[in-house]
Amino acid sequence: MEQINREEEIKFIDEINEKIWYLRGAPQNDFDAMTSGKKALERAIELNYEFGHAKGLLNLAMGTFIIENNATLAIQQIGDSLQIFKKLDDKKWIANSLITLGLINTTIGKAEAALYSALRGITYFEENLDETNDKVLAYYILGTIYKDLKKYVDSEKYYKIGISNPNLIDSTWSGRIYLGLAAVYSDKENYDEAIKMNLKGLGILKVEQNVIGQSRALNDLGVIYKKKKEYGTALSYFLEALQIRENHKITRFVLTSYIDIAALFREKGDLDEALIYLEKAERVAIEINFQIKLAQVYQETGDIYKTKEDYKKALLFYEKLVKLNIEIHHKDTETKINSLTNDIIKEKEAEIERIKNVELKSAYDIIEIKNKEILDSINYAKRIQFVLLANSELLNANLPEHYVLFKPKDIVSGDFYWATKKEGLFYLAVCDSTGHGVPGAFMSLLNMSFLNEAINEKNITSPNEVFDHIRERLISHMDGGRDGMDAILICFNNNSKTITYSAANNTPIIVRNNKVIELPCDKMPIGKGEKNEGFNNYTFALEKGDNLYLYTDGYADQFGGPDGKKFKYKQLNNVLLSISKEPAKQQSDSLNHLFSEWKGSLEQVDDVCIIGIKI
Repeated sequence: MEQINREEEIKFIDEINEKIWYLRGAPQNDFDAMTSGKKALERAIELNYEFGHAKGLLNLAMGTFIIENNATLAIQQIGDSLQIFKKLDDKKWIANSLITLGLINTTIGKAEAALYSALRGITYFEENLDETNDKVLAYYILGTIYKDLKKYVDSEKYYKIGISNPNLIDSTWSGRIYLGLAAVYSDKENYDEAIKMNLKGLGILKVEQNVIGQSRALNDLGVIYKKKKEYGTALSYFLEALQIRENHKITRFVLTSYIDIAALFREKGDLDEALIYLEKAERVAIEINFQIKLAQVYQETGDIYKTKEDYKKALLFYEKLVKLNIEIHHKDTETKINSLTNDIIKEKEAEIERIKNVELKSAYDIIEIKNKEILDSINYAKRIQFVLLANSELLNANLPEHYVLFKPKDIVSGDFYWATKKEGLFYLAVCDSTGHGVPGAFMSLLNMSFLNEAINEKNITSPNEVFDHIRERLISHMDGGRDGMDAILICFNNNSKTITYSAANNTPIIVRNNKVIELPCDKMPIGKGEKNEGFNNYTFALEKGDNLYLYTDGYADQFGGPDGKKFKYKQLNNVLLSISKEPAKQQSDSLNHLFSEWKGSLEQVDDVCIIGIKI
């Protein structure tokens, strides 16, 4: 009799867990997944039913993440479920756990960790072709991770694999995939195809009665029409999505709607209306403790007040942003410290026990944690910096054959390369901010911000006027502008071989017909210097077969060689001349190898950044 009851209870647990797993894509208002899942999990633990325990933890993790906005705890719960699935050698659910871990990590901005988990999980589905529903989910998540990384070719590939099964073309996850494809096409500025994919996904999600998915589709349509600058249509879609989210109390997504609507009003120039929605977003983000979104709200609110030249309020929100980022970082650091493995902890404790001085033990612990916090902070800054650097897909789409040699002296860099496309013009900057390491990195982030402000917000098109704007901003906001940068900013016009550029201290180099041509530059930095006249705007007509080189001073200033001397610009230009006929990838490898040989055992003295472009 007891055996029959146990079997019935296990069956009930499995049914609840399976329903919750399926409803991840389309929640139902008449079913409290969180409460039901917790009860099923508790009963599985009481029965020592390990599979039900593991699946219950996996479901709970998604509830913890989506409903309670606690990513740290959700990741821990997935880790616990993974251990049980591994003990059971259940490869399918190991894969599902890894895929889910990838989804959470990409949502909170940890793209590298997300990709690592998802690629491990997807292997199972690639080897087991008979899997269906979970396979669509897996390819949706992997496609989304690649989309977030802006790896659009890979993203589109996995999305299309996910909808390749005709029997599953109308499933809720297929509807999500069409929304993902729409986002890819939107990012690539193929708006007609984006709208087509979005409407297809919306149709599927309506049939599936997936209200969260429908609101996502409508909100994404708003984003697309905003990019097309059709603001009236965009606002109507945003408000329709917001109404669904408010009616169904999907608070997390209500917050997203507020932020998107505020961005629309900001772009239209209606800053007061944008602030109204950002104020609503702030209240919701605080209410649900969604710190990442709250940081975004503080950033955008501060930026708007800065645009309104209300610097007192701008500073208030920037201070809130700094305090919040410190809190987020400390929380993340504490979690990482607490998750040290038992083996490492025991090993450390055993060593400390051999040290009789208790004060030394305490000092050792404090130093270790502080060093880790500092290193974590620097690595976090590195992640921010690398996100803001020009990504390879943007460069590949707008430049002919080229390469980037980027070698920071430390973990983070004062050198940077930045690009943007604006109204048919492509801008590429190679810059050397004051300092290197952490101080240089913060200057580089500020300088990138001012470049973006000048071109994309102030609509300044001439490179020299961009530099004038940045110098003015640095002088007024950075202790008189004593810190700044040396830089080259090139403007490419797709309809012409002639480039326009401005150059502050750094000289663009052309190799043509086996000769080195040093293009003109202004011998002054962007910042406060001996000269204060405006920067010049130069033009140069490129020819087929030219090689264009942009570089900072780090390579030429490196000490090394047999006599420990500087490499120098003349030698660098001769090297560029000697390798100019090689393919771009080979040029990059040659420069990297030569730099390592020249430096030898000496310390790298500065950041290195070289971009070579074959015309």
